[in-house]
Amino acid sequence: MRFESIVALRYLKAKRKQAVVSVITGVSVAGVAAGVAALVIALAMNNGFRQDLLDKLLGAQPHVTLLASDGQNIERYAAAAAAAETVDGVVAAAPVIYRQVLLSNGFQESGAYLKGVIPELEAPSSTVLDTLTEGSLDDFGEFSILLGSQLAATMGAFVGDRVEAISIETFGTPFGRRPRTLALDVTGVFSSGLYEYDIAYAVAPMWVVQRLGGLDDVASAIEIRIEDPDDSERIGPLLVAAAGSHMRFTEWKTQNASVFQALQLERLAMWLAIGLIVLVASLNIVGTLVMMVMEKTRDIAVLMSMGATRDNIRRVFIAQGVIIGVVGTLLGLAVGNAAAVAADRYELIGLNEAVWSIDHVPFDPEWTDSAAVGLAAVLISYLATLYPSRAASATQPVEALRYE
Repeated sequence: MRFESIVALRYLKAKRKQAVVSVITGVSVAGVAAGVAALVIALAMNNGFRQDLLDKLLGAQPHVTLLASDGQNIERYAAAAAAAETVDGVVAAAPVIYRQVLLSNGFQESGAYLKGVIPELEAPSSTVLDTLTEGSLDDFGEFSILLGSQLAATMGAFVGDRVEAISIETFGTPFGRRPRTLALDVTGVFSSGLYEYDIAYAVAPMWVVQRLGGLDDVASAIEIRIEDPDDSERIGPLLVAAAGSHMRFTEWKTQNASVFQALQLERLAMWLAIGLIVLVASLNIVGTLVMMVMEKTRDIAVLMSMGATRDNIRRVFIAQGVIIGVVGTLLGLAVGNAAAVAADRYELIGLNEAVWSIDHVPFDPEWTDSAAVGLAAVLISYLATLYPSRAASATQPVEALRYE
């Protein structure tokens, strides 16, 4: 151990008559630890919300969606889906059609987006059909409908019930214009985990939605699942090239850009707001070292008279501040990560699912965040030592010992 480190550690172990310095040192360590722990917990919470949202979005939404460039329906959707599946990195492609309908079970009515699917193609391209909480896909027949969990709860509908799907489009009859209707059996209830999706969506065979919309055999879009969702921007143009120039694409990052930008802004705000705690703690380090310099003026003079250089004295007090920062940082990282893991495992903080789409606050501590927070805290602690250490190294031995 170097000379400077030995002296720094001895100075931090204050004698009984210097108990005030010891208390202030403890407060400085606690301040750094509190700031680091708070920032680690806040970043873990941000990561948790982001990862939970990402998992649910990628389960409920396609990674890439092919649409007709003119905004119309896709007529040769089977050929377009087959062409899309030839692109490297594509797992599955499924044609779908969407229509707004009114669902009624005789007691309660609710508006919904009805998604028409071909079951054998939809299953590999979406995880929604894998999230059935009631019923079975084996029962998903020609006149079946699957309801989102929140939609089913709102309507008071259960597996085995019959609901009437009423289109918002009307057609002419001798008695005036009337909406198209179909009676469908509820054969399952799914829960994607996204409240907005589970409250507003239902799934039925494609022909049902086509009939309710008064449409021919067409699709609204081709929904595509790929191996690496982060590769969606690169694969999108390849899909258009394979399916034809009459198509265009959109991908999940673009569709949810505002959500992730909000999370990124929140993350930045956490760094700025909670980082102030570490900054305040660094001011405690300044105060501690200034008091230490005042207390140790005689000792500094003795050391310098025995041959210690001004650089040696400066490094002694830098070492003191860095030790305070490192101890506080390690303590804060341990407490912050332990608290985040415990809060996530035991779901300690509950939420209103109708507002947050999740029933508890998720935490996902990452080592990269801990490393960044730790480095920032130690750097701030080091910067806080520069003035006191400079003041200590400027001590004049003769003046300090004149009246001793």
